[in-house]
This record gives sequence, C-alpha cells and structure tokens, in this order.
Amino acid sequence: MKVLILGGGPAGCAAAYFLKQLGISDITLIEKETIGGCARTSFYDSIPYEFGPQILYTDEPQIRKIFEKFVENKAAPTKDREYHPKVIIDGNLERPHDFPITIANVLMSANPIKIIYELYKLKLDEPDFSNFENYMLSRIGKTLYDTYVRNYNKKMWKKDPTELDAEWAKERTLTLRERNDMFQGRWQGHPGNHNPIWEGMVSGIKIEKGIACVSESFKKVYVDGKSRERDYGLIISTLPLSNKLPYMNTLKIYVVIKEDKFIMPSYINSFPNNYNFIRIMEYKQQFYVENDHSLLDFAFSWNNDTGIDVNKAIEEVRWFCKNILKRKVEDLFFINKTYTYPVSTLSIRKIIENKLKAAADTKVLPLGRCGLHAYVSKDLCVRMGLIMKNHFDGVLQKGAKKLQVLHKMREKLR
Repeated sequence: MKVLILGGGPAGCAAAYFLKQLGISDITLIEKETIGGCARTSFYDSIPYEFGPQILYTDEPQIRKIFEKFVENKAAPTKDREYHPKVIIDGNLERPHDFPITIANVLMSANPIKIIYELYKLKLDEPDFSNFENYMLSRIGKTLYDTYVRNYNKKMWKKDPTELDAEWAKERTLTLRERNDMFQGRWQGHPGNHNPIWEGMVSGIKIEKGIACVSESFKKVYVDGKSRERDYGLIISTLPLSNKLPYMNTLKIYVVIKEDKFIMPSYINSFPNNYNFIRIMEYKQQFYVENDHSLLDFAFSWNNDTGIDVNKAIEEVRWFCKNILKRKVEDLFFINKTYTYPVSTLSIRKIIENKLKAAADTKVLPLGRCGLHAYVSKDLCVRMGLIMKNHFDGVLQKGAKKLQVLHKMREKLR
C-alpha cells in the first residue's frame, strides 16, 4: 500500500511512525517547512526554543515509552520539578497569581469572602455545558471567572465566551485546584531538543517539500497544484479540516535580554486584563541552560478578521521591556504562523461532524490539531496515531467503521 501524509508536525510524524510499525514501507510525507512544525526546536546561542511552550508530558505509559525511545525528558527547573504557570491580573509582575486557579488566588483577591460565598453556592456535580462562559461560571463563580478567565479568552479567541463551546474546557486546567499543578502530576519536562523525536519517527520514509491542499469534499488532493489522490491507497491529512471552520493565528515576538538567571515569575505568564499580547514565555524556565542572556517570547493572537500590525506589536513589546521589565532588548525577531489553534464555537459542531462523515467516505484520514479541529497537545497527536494503528482495519473501510475511528480520535481533547 502507498500512503501519502500531508504535514510534518507531531501528528504527521506520529502517523509515519505507526504506519511503519504496521509494515507499510511506501510512505511519502509532504512538508512545506520543517519536520516537527511548531514543536521543532531551534537554538538561540545555547537556549532551546520552539514556537511557544512545548512541555513534553503524558499520563499514558505507552506514549511516554514512545517519547523516551528518542529523548530523555528533563524535569522543570523548579524546586518540586514541576511547571507552575502564573497569571498577572493587573500588569504588576511583583504580584503573580497561580494558574491553574487555587485557593491562594482567592486569598489574594480584594474580596475573598465574596468569592468563597460564590463557590459555596455552586453545584459542582451539575456543570452547565450550554457554552464556555456558563460552564466556567458553574465551576468557579463570577468573580474568579471575571478576574482570570473571561478577558483572556476574549483576547485569545477573539470571540465572546458565550459563543465558545464548553466541551474542550472539560479536560483543561480551568477549575479551582488545591495547588497550581499545571500537568496534575503527569510525567512532564523538556528534553532540550524535541527534534530527535520527529526525525526519528519519520526516519526511512520519503519526504518532499511542497504545498498541499485537500478539497472540501476530500476527493481531491493537490501538491504544488498537481493532483495526487490517484497515486495512493491512503492519504493522511493534518491540514485544516475545512476552510469553513475558524482558526486562530499567532505572532510570536522573541526578545533577547541580558540576564544570567530568570526575568519573569514563571516559564509562562498570562495577561488576561492588560496589554495586547496574551502571554510571555521565558525559555530558560522551560529548559534551563547556563547563559548570560534570557530569551522571551510575546504571543499575540489574531485571525483573518482582526489581522495583526506587526510593527505596532513590536513597539508594544519594546515599551514593555523598557518600562515594565526595565531591561534593554539586545536582539529581537519574530515568527508569524497561521492555523495554530482551532476555535471551538457552538456553531461549528454540525460542520465538524459533516466533515468527518464526508472524509469517512473517501481515502483521506484527517488527523491532528488542524485535521480533526481539536485543541490537542503533542501526546494526544501521538495518541491519535496509536488509535489509527490499533484500528487500521476500520481506517481502510469507508463509511461507518472509519467514522467510528475518527470519533475515537476526538474522545480525549484538552
């Protein structure tokens, strides 16, 4: 069997890896940029960085074993060896708050008694899934929601939270916690270089540079404008499931500042209520190396309706570094990527299901964050590939059996 994989990010690499385990050797992968996608590691001097946070984590031993076949995960450079993001609710770096939200956040608030009363009134065994906002209100109450969640999601998704679907929030770290354990005790860390994972997974297969696209019906597949669907028995697409579905794009502005230790309160620092950027990441707090400089990135979320003024964003970053961090920018560069996050709104459920049904009747298998329009991490991309392997007979059967496999791939979203 000849298989074509469209896209060389984590999902495309995982697909190649598991196809080889099935004994399939005639595999071609089309990648327009570099293997690994947003999770590919680059280096500024000795500091490893990717396109935003790329913690390697999982709660599934089988997936951990796959990662450890290629890399050794290094624990977080913190006292308890875990990652603890922070939220800056008022722009003041001297008073960072926990994320996930904890009891400490309640005690730091201006009116903790009001928050405690709101929490007391909640019926936690009856969450409201009617939309994202109502779900969050039913889990943490109005004050915590307004302080930490509402504005961040408006900045991130460019949507009112009442328009967002609540399903994806169930698996995420948005409810009140006893402690701010982002990954809830899961195996977690950073290997210092993710590239051996992606390169190891695609080892031995044919890789072509090209720009691929799939028709809305999934019956036509083009690479650099040439039709390719007739040449392959199976086509795995990690490209967007449909042009009718909403996606967010991300501009990341990287700055280099002279500092041999740390600058920010944590490796990830979110700003729900101030500034146009959504968060700042410090890469030496993701994977520590001895270096007299630190590398930060400022993330700006945008879509095709809002657009992004790169020069204006750079101006804001420079202002922040000068006036808030009180530091000089030694170097600055930026990366602007499209289709980085699928947006989950109430209005698209039917579109997703119809697209999955359409794909199930063709030789195309959608996979990954864009392919299945699912906000998933690296471990879940690998999990999807594993599901493909374990249910490969269903993948090759058009119709209901294949649709069941696609639904199974979307079971565990976070």
